[in-house]
Amino acid sequence: MMFYIIFLLLLPYFIIGNLIYKQEKLLDSLKETLKDESLSKVACDICKTTMTNVVEMAHNGTDTSDIEKYILRRCILEKTQIKVICEGLVKSFTDEGVFVLKQTNYTADQICGAFIKDCGATDDPLNDMWRFVVPFSKPPVKGWPKVTNPQSTLRVLHLTDIHIDHEYSPGSEADCETKNDNDRMVCCRVYPSVNNSKIKVPAGYWGSPYDCDIPYRTFISAMEYISKNDKFDYIIVTGDMESHDMWAYTKTKTMTNILNITSVLQEYFPKTPIYQTTGNHEGVPMDAMGPHTMQEYAKRGPAWLYNTFAQAWKRDLPIDTQSDIKYRASYAIKPFSGLKIISLNTIYCSKNNLYNYINQTDPDYTLSWLVSELMESEEIGEKVHIISHIPPGSTYCLKGWSFNFYKVVYRYEGIIASLIYGHTHKDSFEIYYENADVNGRPYHVNFVAPSLTTYPHNNPAFRVYTFDGNYQGSSYTILESETYYANVTEADENNPPKWKLEYKLKEDFGMEDLSPESFHKLANVLEKNITDFEKFYLYYNRNHKSCGSTCRRNVVCGLRSARSYDKATFCP
Repeated sequence: MMFYIIFLLLLPYFIIGNLIYKQEKLLDSLKETLKDESLSKVACDICKTTMTNVVEMAHNGTDTSDIEKYILRRCILEKTQIKVICEGLVKSFTDEGVFVLKQTNYTADQICGAFIKDCGATDDPLNDMWRFVVPFSKPPVKGWPKVTNPQSTLRVLHLTDIHIDHEYSPGSEADCETKNDNDRMVCCRVYPSVNNSKIKVPAGYWGSPYDCDIPYRTFISAMEYISKNDKFDYIIVTGDMESHDMWAYTKTKTMTNILNITSVLQEYFPKTPIYQTTGNHEGVPMDAMGPHTMQEYAKRGPAWLYNTFAQAWKRDLPIDTQSDIKYRASYAIKPFSGLKIISLNTIYCSKNNLYNYINQTDPDYTLSWLVSELMESEEIGEKVHIISHIPPGSTYCLKGWSFNFYKVVYRYEGIIASLIYGHTHKDSFEIYYENADVNGRPYHVNFVAPSLTTYPHNNPAFRVYTFDGNYQGSSYTILESETYYANVTEADENNPPKWKLEYKLKEDFGMEDLSPESFHKLANVLEKNITDFEKFYLYYNRNHKSCGSTCRRNVVCGLRSARSYDKATFCP
């Protein structure tokens, strides 16, 4: 997916061609691939030559259409994607990328050096740090609440990363990402320019655990099962409704999908509040959500998207949330006495939001707004749930934003009762440690829920939480986390998916509770006990995959890292 290294994140993908191709795993895949010194040298030479030309064209005022033609020729020449995808990517991202290059002073050395080992400058734009002061002194730490006999509980559904593909085609190629056929980003589709006569793995009727999104019917199957078999106090939806075909994104299509999917959710849950947050795939181009300080905001800004959110979400939100949604796609509500839910836009930390590279410092003052909401809750003794899309420990989240958010969570650990995310498509968690010391006191944890989409190589899943309930003195912490899934390979046109409980986190792993300390102990067990790790890894993917010793170390490292780009600290 070339367009995240061109213009600060994208061009080497086109250049390097068939070495790598998955868009959201691009940077990590690239760095792993380029450990081969011979490949790294070739990639570096081509990257510097091409990026020098692109940067020069951008700063010399070359017409964007001419830059598009240049990049398109490279994409087609390198056979990185089939022509229709090359054309869509170039059309979608070039204007944004050229604009960012014109607003910054990044050189070819900086861009290539950020993504290719020993290639140019070492000042990596992914690692830019910026100062953020968390105000006021921190109250004494009281410790995580022990809830042994709650007076009542709340049951909460969590849906994330739905990713419906309206062009899903049963019988088409599901296994299109193999080395001889890696010119398509999304499988389980019919591409007119591709020979579809030799199908290795036919796409299933309800979905396929390959690089495929789910058909609409599978989304409806999940809604029917959930609505008939459970009752919820409220529902969380943490973004990403669009398919992964970002080369074909349009504002009209995205607006229509947001409104339609929200309407379906409201139809199946007419009396249950639904609280949503934005995902990176809601941007057009993908991740493109620039702050108000950006030049040409009226032309390039996400007002069209944030206004769509305000319209789609208004059934379940008080009218005083409209201004915050329309300004920064974030909001705060108080559904119960003593509880505030904050929906936080973390696309302002996305490494693939190219507009972030113009100025990474607190876009639209969103962290400042978050602190003001937390400060208010602390003053009146409220507990807070934060729901969002990108987990701050993910390398998808820029280092400066992630480090500052880590500080915010530490300062307000006494009132933050839960941190809930999606985005990774994996069933996982991330632990916060005092002083960023894995041998120190764990003080919080990110709950990262699995995706409803099968992309990539997963079975569809959703999460249900049991919270300490609505009563005087409630901790509003998570008491149990249940994951449900369906095995789509066992389903066919005459046999719909069978949704079922996969596991209960606390019960299945014998945890005392779901406190940060218990997650710390679980991470230690997973590091040392292969049997427990293999069970966890099966849940992690909802699919059978192998994971050797290096893989296991990397997974456990991720569990201990609620802060991005800091493996030296959390993975000694």
